[in-house]
Amino acid sequence: MTVRVTVAKGRVVRDQHGRKCPDGEFPVDEKDFFWSAHIRSGDLELVKPKVSDTAAAVPEPSNKVAVK
Repeated sequence: MTVRVTVAKGRVVRDQHGRKCPDGEFPVDEKDFFWSAHIRSGDLELVKPKVSDTAAAVPEPSNKVAVK
């Protein structure tokens, strides 16, 4: 499963090829042993998904019974 992460403040994280990870948000596979180890150790922090306006505007279910 892909999640969005950021590098924790004061840390430098490199990917499997030795390249420095970006400072902003980027996607990783949380089931990959390499990335999950960085998440568990605190090197990477999970980014909470942003709630869109359409998701927040879900109508309340109606308790009215349809009569034919």
